[in-house]
Amino acid sequence: MPSFTIEPQGPFSLERAADCIASFPPLRHQPGRGGDGVVRLSFLLDQDFVPVKVALKELPGGSIHAEYTGTKNDERVRRQVARIFSLDHDGREYPLVGERDKRVGALMRRFEGLRPVCFTSPYECAAWAVISQRITTAQAARIYGSIVEDGAFPHPDRLLALKTLPGLAAVKLERLHGIARAALDGALDAGALRIMGDHEAPRFLAKLPGIGPFWSNGIYLRACGIADVFPDEPIAMSALAALHGRPADAATVARLAFPLRPFRMWVCFLLRVAFARGMIERRAKVVSRPSVLDRRSSASHRSPR
Repeated sequence: MPSFTIEPQGPFSLERAADCIASFPPLRHQPGRGGDGVVRLSFLLDQDFVPVKVALKELPGGSIHAEYTGTKNDERVRRQVARIFSLDHDGREYPLVGERDKRVGALMRRFEGLRPVCFTSPYECAAWAVISQRITTAQAARIYGSIVEDGAFPHPDRLLALKTLPGLAAVKLERLHGIARAALDGALDAGALRIMGDHEAPRFLAKLPGIGPFWSNGIYLRACGIADVFPDEPIAMSALAALHGRPADAATVARLAFPLRPFRMWVCFLLRVAFARGMIERRAKVVSRPSVLDRRSSASHRSPR
């Protein structure tokens, strides 16, 4: 079986990543972590949409070993896996953010090794954006999971072939067809979107059917693996402001986010995870009671390099 190894630059925990996959509705259909410590992931390969299966294991010393099936293109699988787990960034200076902002630093220690876990592709993220609007997350996850094929989101051609989708309004299905055509045309290529940059890419994505300002930023940030943007996103803004006991207006949040550079999006992800798990109280306290994973991780994970 073909394989490759990724050497994380800076702190990274595959166990933390697997925990996020298990609790993130758009990725709950993934096989995830097994009892053997292997994290399994299925996705469509960038550009040609070939279904790929990857099995990842953290080796002693922190290297991530991956075995995969579905293609012979080692480098493209490696790049996509690295992007999904934010391993395509050098994170050796990430701990310095916690030294500049002690309250963020306390959260970083609680979630040692956590990096953003991204959507497997902008195509899959855009499809989730269309499906999830104006319905509950649980409803969206059920609809989303109903079209997953062997763990991976379906090829754009299959979306185009769908005439109906139980639970999904007709207008949303039309928008999904538009997303599928955009993917086939190359408009949802992660590399091309990264080249467009922080301003142009969201504007471009906002032209897609059913994608407004919120999700145009979401697709760019959470599927292309961008490290240094703090989005105009209510939960993250509220969490950062609450952590510091400040109002969550844009100007205040911008000032609080400035010391978090060049990892503002990483901190945004950290804040969302902590907030969702009740570890940030409304009065800017970090809940001190560790979870089972926190206790296990503190004993087993290495210190940041």
